[in-house]
Amino acid sequence: MDKEILQRYVEGNVSTEEIIDVVDWLDADESHVREFMALHKLNDISLLNQPDAQIDIPKKKKTISFRKIGYELAKIAAILILFWGGTKLFETNPNPVEEEPVTYQTLYVPDGQRAELVLPDSTRIWLNAHSTLVYPTRFGKDVRQVELNGEAYFDVTHNEKQPFVVKTSQLDIQVLGTEFNVTAYSGSPDLEVSLLRGCIELSSPSLPSNYRMKEKEHIKLKDNKLVVDHIKDYDYFRWKEGLICFNNESVATIIEKLKLYYDINIEVDNPKFMKSRYTGKFRTKDGIEQVLKVLQIEHKFTYKKNNDLNLITIK
Repeated sequence: MDKEILQRYVEGNVSTEEIIDVVDWLDADESHVREFMALHKLNDISLLNQPDAQIDIPKKKKTISFRKIGYELAKIAAILILFWGGTKLFETNPNPVEEEPVTYQTLYVPDGQRAELVLPDSTRIWLNAHSTLVYPTRFGKDVRQVELNGEAYFDVTHNEKQPFVVKTSQLDIQVLGTEFNVTAYSGSPDLEVSLLRGCIELSSPSLPSNYRMKEKEHIKLKDNKLVVDHIKDYDYFRWKEGLICFNNESVATIIEKLKLYYDINIEVDNPKFMKSRYTGKFRTKDGIEQVLKVLQIEHKFTYKKNNDLNLITIK
C-alpha cells in the first residue's frame, strides 16, 4: 500500500476509490492492521504536539469522541474502526448552506471476532466476524441508510417517517422498526435474511417484484430467486453472544461457515466426512482449531494447518 495514500487516509483526504483500496488492504492481512494503527497513533501524537493544539481541541470535540469510542470497542471486541475521510450525501441537498454533508464511518470486524454498535437513532447492530458496516454519523431527513458486507443482526428503532434501509451487494432491505438477521458476504453467492419481529421489504433489480417478509420467515436468495422457509433454529442467532451454534448441520455446511467466520481456506479430501452431521455450540474466541478438535471426537479425520498459505487441509 502506498504510504502517501495511507497518510492521506488518516488525515481524511482521500477519494472513494482510495478508501476501498485501503479497506481491501487492511482486510488482506493482520500485519496491515497493525501498521495502520501505528501510523494513526503517530498522526494523533503529532496533532497533540502542535503549538495550537489547545485552540483546535474544542472544534474537534465531536470527532475525538468518536475516536475514543472506536478505541474502547477495539479493546473490548478486538475490532478496528476505520474512519472515512471523504463525505457524501444520502440524498440531494436542496439547501447546501443550511445542510452539512453527512460523514460516513466504516466499522470492520476481523475474523473470529464480533462487535456491537448503536447508531444515532438508537438502532442496535451486532456485526459478525469478517463483516463491514458503512454508516453515517447522522441520518438525513428522509431515510436512514447503511451498507453491509457480511453478517449483521439489526434491532431497528421504529420511525414511520424515516424508513431504515440496509444495502447489500445483491438486494436492499427496507424497514420501519423490526428485528432481523442478514447474511450477505461478498465472497458467497448466497444471501440470507431472517425476520424475527416486525416487517421488512426486499427489493433488487434481479427480482420481478418486491417481496414483503412475514415474522419468523427465512429467505435465501439463490440464483436470483427467493427461497422462502421458516426459521428452524433460533440458537443460530446466538452468534451475537459469541457462540457458533450448529443444529444437525452437515459438515459441508459447517466448513463453509468456518471459512467465512475465520477468513481461512479449508480443503477437504474426505467426501464421507463432508456428509456427516453435527449438533453443538462453540465459542468464537476459542478459534477454528478448537472447533476441529471437537469434531474429531465424533468423526475420525486429520488436519494440517499452513499459516503461510492461510490454509487448513482435512483428510
